[in-house]
Amino acid sequence: MLKSLSASLLVGLSLASLAVAADHPRLLFSVKDMDALRMRVKQEPYATMVKTLNADLDKDNWGVGPATAGYDQIMSAHRYAFMYQLTKNDAFAKKARDLLTPYLEGRNWANPRTKGLTLFVNGAYAGLVYDYCYGAPSWDDAYAKTVSAKIKQMGDVVLKSGGAEQNNSPASNWQGLRYSTGGLMMLATDEATDATAVDGAYGRVIRYLNENLGNSSTSRGWNIEGLGYTFYPMGNGVAPFLIALKRHKPEVDFHKDAPALKWTLWTTYASMVTTPTGLWRPDFGDDNPGTNGEGCYGFAFYFAPDEIKPALKFWYDRTIGIKGNRTYDAGRFGTVSSILFYPADLAEKDPMTVPAWREALADTGGVGYTVFRNHYKDNTDIVAQLYAKLRGNKGHGGPDALSFRIVGLDTIWGTGGGRYGPKTNGQDTYWRSQNTLYPVDPDARLTDNANRGKYVGKPVLNADGGGGVVMNIAQNNVGTANHTRRFFADFSQSGANAAFVISDTSDDGKFWQMATLETNKITTDKNSFTITTATGHTLKGTVLYPATTTFNVGTRLRGSDVGPIKNNNFVTCTSPDGDYLIVLTMAEKGKSHPVPTATGTWSDKPDGTVTVGKLKVTVKGDEIK
Repeated sequence: MLKSLSASLLVGLSLASLAVAADHPRLLFSVKDMDALRMRVKQEPYATMVKTLNADLDKDNWGVGPATAGYDQIMSAHRYAFMYQLTKNDAFAKKARDLLTPYLEGRNWANPRTKGLTLFVNGAYAGLVYDYCYGAPSWDDAYAKTVSAKIKQMGDVVLKSGGAEQNNSPASNWQGLRYSTGGLMMLATDEATDATAVDGAYGRVIRYLNENLGNSSTSRGWNIEGLGYTFYPMGNGVAPFLIALKRHKPEVDFHKDAPALKWTLWTTYASMVTTPTGLWRPDFGDDNPGTNGEGCYGFAFYFAPDEIKPALKFWYDRTIGIKGNRTYDAGRFGTVSSILFYPADLAEKDPMTVPAWREALADTGGVGYTVFRNHYKDNTDIVAQLYAKLRGNKGHGGPDALSFRIVGLDTIWGTGGGRYGPKTNGQDTYWRSQNTLYPVDPDARLTDNANRGKYVGKPVLNADGGGGVVMNIAQNNVGTANHTRRFFADFSQSGANAAFVISDTSDDGKFWQMATLETNKITTDKNSFTITTATGHTLKGTVLYPATTTFNVGTRLRGSDVGPIKNNNFVTCTSPDGDYLIVLTMAEKGKSHPVPTATGTWSDKPDGTVTVGKLKVTVKGDEIK
């Protein structure tokens, strides 16, 4: 990897002397590094990555359509500039100049009244383009000096004001992007800079990471705002800034300063599943289930612990790599970071055989996600994820403490409601699509809060990828009092592809809800409901307590789309005492569902046994096993 190549570019020089040094490239690699990289890209899979990058040069920032608006052209300029470094063909540098210049001359450049995210990303990519193209024949000295000054100007505005429409929470992706891109611009420019500006930016980035991920060494790096808010700030700002800073100041120890940093890009892999319609993941918080990595998949090989890198490689190859869709993370920074950091010579390992990876699926020291998963294999992968919400809301958030998501067998079975914005009954509609207990009909007027939950005991992870977890919250985020959720996942004993036993108790959770994508149809029959995908796979929910219940099935607007899907379907059932015992079984098309049964007491303090095929799950108070 490049970090093991030349790291001595500016050792012994102060940051303030960058204007004198004027050596380029210097942010993510040096001239010496490029000699090795140009040899590397003649080999696979790097050669195919470069072909992919070359084919995406004029595409939008997601690598899909033409580059026409927004971030599109500056992302395109970045691709062209990197191709210049790989080839030294000045036509690429000239095209990068042509694409960059309108941004520099536009009214939004370094304008503190412009939306902050626009300033951050445009400035960062301008700095990278300048670094890659410095010295190219088409970049004459006068133009290069102008660009350098413009980058310094933007960096000053970003660090001093941050632009308009900011989310000022120090845990917010806005602040992570603000200070990382501001610091990156200061490292890129050749104008005189104050070293304390970069040091200050680094301090704020570290604060962002610790506020967002938690500062415990036992945090496994899940983003408090939802996983989608890892891709954007980490891929486009935090990762490149920290790599560049480490090159200039080798003594910087960001893993010590922010202990969860080494895990956070692992989270972009951990819950991702493959389907014929794309790659999906659970969508907690104000979030979507998309998996555009924006560079995170490649950067993960730089930041992650060594012991899990063989497993990262395994899943990279089978999702976006040579054994997957071969997109090589086309969005935004994506393919470039893969070319720089993907370790082709590293022997892969199945993630489920790597102890550190499996142990990380229960996050007890960060924000509290627990992941149950059968395997990392293909579109038969199944993931169930629960959220303890140990640290409440910071920045963006969602009313999803103790909620679950289920993804697999080609669909998202249990989903969230997407992003904030669209309203129903005067409130964000995504509040209404949580898989949780509600004290009132989810379509009625809700009382939202940012309360935090807790684990009761420690999550248990079994050899088949299943296991059990118990979570409690005094009042859940949609107002249900004294909610305890006991959840058990099985992938080997029930006879179904998966079985999930859910025991919920509460003081007033009159409605139990599960939301799914609109493409999944819901039917009910006496004490059960069935969700059926367009391809015929089914998930059956059997209500074992209360003995009788009332179902309601409907369709509800999402807060944001999932591809072309604009709505969720949902099913609710009712209980007069706020307690439930529900078994979910999942079966591929053509397979039958085992019949679950239960003995014992299931209200207030459950004490009983659930049988599903050969699976027996015991619940006693706040234990499930």
